[in-house]
Amino acid sequence: MGYKSIGKRLQMAREEAGFNQEQLAARIGCSQSTLSNYEKGKRRVYLAQLEKIAWVLNKPIEYFLQPVNNYADEINSIRTAEHINDQPLSKALDKIPSSHQSRDVQSHLSGVRDEPVAEDELLHSFRSLSPQGQKLALNFIDWLKTKEVNSNG
Repeated sequence: MGYKSIGKRLQMAREEAGFNQEQLAARIGCSQSTLSNYEKGKRRVYLAQLEKIAWVLNKPIEYFLQPVNNYADEINSIRTAEHINDQPLSKALDKIPSSHQSRDVQSHLSGVRDEPVAEDELLHSFRSLSPQGQKLALNFIDWLKTKEVNSNG
């Protein structure tokens, strides 16, 4: 697990929580430039600091130690590169080549349960998201519905 992978996870979690670098840096007691170096993988994040970050961003420490998948990287880079935070996620997803969509979406869905998900489980998961995360989830559902309509019809 390299510094860059941890940094990428840190950036993704920060953006998901709706913080800019200055806001998160102030909450964890470091400078914005230090946080930037963490995110770029140029500086090691010590365990004590990672614990603070995890607590502020409401993520388990293990989240930061998992490898970042290419699908999430592509969505994140498109969102960042084209400043589409206020646009529907479907526009971002549609810009990913179909070969990547089908392979990566299928790999993510391979572990999906066949039985229906309880509505309360969905609501609990949705409510645990930040407002930005909720917006992205709704946009993803809209995108997924269009993909199902297109593949079924």
